[in-house]
Amino acid sequence: MKYLLYVLACTLLVSSFVLPAQARTAFVFKVEDNGLVAVSNWPKAQKADAVVRMYGINMPSLRQPFGKEARAFLLKYLRKDEEVEISPVGEKNEEGLEEVLLQVSGHSLNYGLVDEGLAWVDRQTCKSSYCRRWYIVEHRAVTQRKGIWSLELETPPWQWSR
Repeated sequence: MKYLLYVLACTLLVSSFVLPAQARTAFVFKVEDNGLVAVSNWPKAQKADAVVRMYGINMPSLRQPFGKEARAFLLKYLRKDEEVEISPVGEKNEEGLEEVLLQVSGHSLNYGLVDEGLAWVDRQTCKSSYCRRWYIVEHRAVTQRKGIWSLELETPPWQWSR
């Protein structure tokens, strides 16, 4: 019996390290620049508990074309204390930020930004299976000349200097 309990305890301990991170609920504290969102674990918090980065996409900064429009899109859905679902994807990035899919009422904001031409798929980091769908949506935004794709771009946005 002791052996069985020991094996069960070891299995639980090991599985806690190898299971992928689970989606969780958080509350918007502040929308920052470049797809960064400060979140808290509780509504009406006095400070953020974490800053997360939207996985697989890049959006223009506020000083770049369509940066204000991209931020306005996020602010439309990510009001202070708005409940959001955060689904971590992979490990933390090189800046130590958690890369996440952000959903509000079941709608993916990562996908929505690409669909509206307000972000592009990050060719370096977007490796998940759904990234293929995002490339299709991005191509549609390009052909429809939505958002940043309405500009006469000499340099693709992923090569814009920050």
